[in-house]
Order: sequence, then C-alpha cells, then structure tokens
Amino acid sequence: MKQFCPIITIMLMATLPAACASEPAPVPAFDEEAWLKAVQATDIEKLYAPHFNEAEGTFFNPWMLRSERSRPEGARRRGGWFNRPKMEVPPWPEEDYARQENDYSYLKDKNFNSISFAGHASMIIKMNGETIFTDPFFSDRAAVLSKEVKIKFDYDTVPDRPLVAVSHNHYDHLDKQSIKKLIKKNAVFVVPLKLKKYLEGWGAKEVYELDWWQSVKIASLTFTFLPAQHWSMRIAPGQGNSKSLWGGFMIQGEKTVYFSGDTGYFRGFEEFGNQWEIDYAIIGTGAYEPRWFMHYQHLNPREFLMAAGDLKAKTAIPMHFGVIRLSDEPLNYPLWEIAGLAGYSEGIKLLRVGEYLKM
Repeated sequence: MKQFCPIITIMLMATLPAACASEPAPVPAFDEEAWLKAVQATDIEKLYAPHFNEAEGTFFNPWMLRSERSRPEGARRRGGWFNRPKMEVPPWPEEDYARQENDYSYLKDKNFNSISFAGHASMIIKMNGETIFTDPFFSDRAAVLSKEVKIKFDYDTVPDRPLVAVSHNHYDHLDKQSIKKLIKKNAVFVVPLKLKKYLEGWGAKEVYELDWWQSVKIASLTFTFLPAQHWSMRIAPGQGNSKSLWGGFMIQGEKTVYFSGDTGYFRGFEEFGNQWEIDYAIIGTGAYEPRWFMHYQHLNPREFLMAAGDLKAKTAIPMHFGVIRLSDEPLNYPLWEIAGLAGYSEGIKLLRVGEYLKM
C-alpha cells in the first residue's frame, strides 16, 4: 500500500514533522525529568532579550539553544512521529468529558461576565461589558486537517465590535473564515508582530500589533502580549517559518485573565505570576503526545498543574483540545488526566467544549 505523506499538512501544522519516511524510525528517547530540570536552569532574564534575527528575518525563543529556537527539535526528524504506533490509553469515561451543546445566546448580555470554552484555543470572555475572543476557530478544518467535532457557531450572538486576541499564525489558531466573519461584526484585533498587514489584507480595519511585553488599552481593557515557547508558520507571503511572532496575553479589566496561546513549559509562567495577580489562567494543555516530539511546544497535564502553580492563578482552566486531533492522545483525554493527578484542586476548573463559567 502506498504511503500517504500529507506534505501540505506537514508544512502548515505545528505538530507534524518535516517529511515522511517509508519505514517507521525508532522512537527517540526522552527523559521527562531531565527536561524539567533543564527548564528550571534557564535564565529568566532571557524572557526580555532580543528575539528577532535581522539577517534571517525570523523570530526565536532566546532562552533556548539556537538548534531548538525556530521549530521543535522533533520536526526535523524523518518519520519518527508520522509513522508512530497508535497510542494505547487505559479505559476512561470518555462520555463524561464530551462536548456540551451551547447556543451562546448569553453573549448578547453585556453584563453576563463569563468564560466560555468553544473548543481548542477558542475562548469567549465577557468582561467590562466587552466580548473577547481568543484564537477563534469555528470553521470545519485547519488547512487540510478536518475537525472531528464541528462547531456550528451563530455569529448573530456576537455583539458589535468584539475584541479578538490572536496568539500566532498557525491554522488552528488564526482561522481565516472565523476572522472574516468577525470582521463583519466590526471586530478589533490584537496580534503579534508581522501579522497586522496580513489581517488588514483580509479586511480588518482596526488592528493593534504588539511585541512581547507591549500593551494596548482598548475601551476599558488592557491587553499585554507576553512571551511563549512556540513558533509560527503559514503558507503565505511573509508568514513562513517564524516570520511572525507568537505569544500569550494578559487581559486586565474587572478581572485579570491570562491566555497562554500555544506554549511549552517554560519559566515565563513564574515571571508572569510574580508580576500580576491573576484571577483566571487559561492554559494550553493538549497535543502533548508523544512527549519526545511535543515537549518543547505544548504542555502535558502535569505541566499544566505546574504552570498553574507558577502563575499563582486563583482559577486555572485547561484548553487546546476537544475538536481537532493534532497528536496521539484522544480529544478530551487531557481533562481526565488532569482530574486524576496529584495536585488537582478546587482551583482547577475543567470545562468541556461548550461549557462556561460565570466570573
């Protein structure tokens, strides 16, 4: 049988390697404890270091070795992940974590302070009378990769002039269809460096472009763009490998809400927790298996709990799962894993896709 090598997907998605091989490669060894020790040994001051290579026109994570900066180490290995054996998981109550129906009609109520999980990294935050979207992803696919759980989102529920925070340009976070729908609602966008002109090309009228540690005030809310340990890539002029920046957001209003975007575990969480009193931390915890490939760019459940502790968040919420399968673990498996770990507490709020909490 001829092997299928989805080269377009490989180029577009952060979770696929750079090439396919005809035979499975040996699974690389990975020492989780050594990795965490290496993270703790990094210099926290490098969170403030220059992170743009003028000669190459690319951004990088300055606290990492050069060989690791622009793309995950595993992305350069041939076949070791794509030709992987299927992950085996113990029996788990999958139905207890399945998507919940939600018509989002409460978004029309400007006084209904809430955080809704619409799947993957799409959160909808109601605060200070504003409606905030993070990485809205309501179309049925990311590039050539289809969602397993499709969201039929009614944009009529969205008040005029929503605020949209985009963490980076990967197709599962910067979804053209969703962005263009929100542009019709007169959306205001906050994006990383080198993404402003790209969104303006789609018709966006009001776009604020930020570097790490820069802030912008929109209405009564302050958005601060923060470092994250990830990378960027998209098939478009000026959007190649690490040509635009990536990161997370601290959103300050009546409450302080942190949104991690895509990131691996790094000392940024510690620094953010020391600088802000965080009410809600929304932390990416999905697409983490296999660890040898995913550990630089995505958190696993254990690291989610560590990050929540570093951030000193009053409430921590995992996201980045539930609608599209980018890695080996089942869609909603992160919720079950987190619930079973030592350190799980009342300060952790597990939202199924479609669920919300009142603030």
